[in-house]
Amino acid sequence: MTRLSAILLSALIAVAPLSAAHAQDRGNRGDRNNGQSFERQERRISEAEAQGIAQSRARGARFVGSLGMRGDSYVFRFERDGQIIDITVSSRG
Repeated sequence: MTRLSAILLSALIAVAPLSAAHAQDRGNRGDRNNGQSFERQERRISEAEAQGIAQSRARGARFVGSLGMRGDSYVFRFERDGQIIDITVSSRG
């Protein structure tokens, strides 16, 4: 084996694993939002939509304010007959 062919062979061996990993990485980048991960992404409703749902559940109670997000749910505070009522609405619709 000549010195040149030994150098070429060692260069090919050194580069081969990197190219396979690079090609594999390139193939996965476009698929990150497809398949199962896309199924896990659900539409989230806005706080205004959630407030409308909460007001319909409150049945005439006076809206006091929003407590914001708690986990995956919006929490709204209402008052009826001197009692405070917290109504939770899932942000997942």
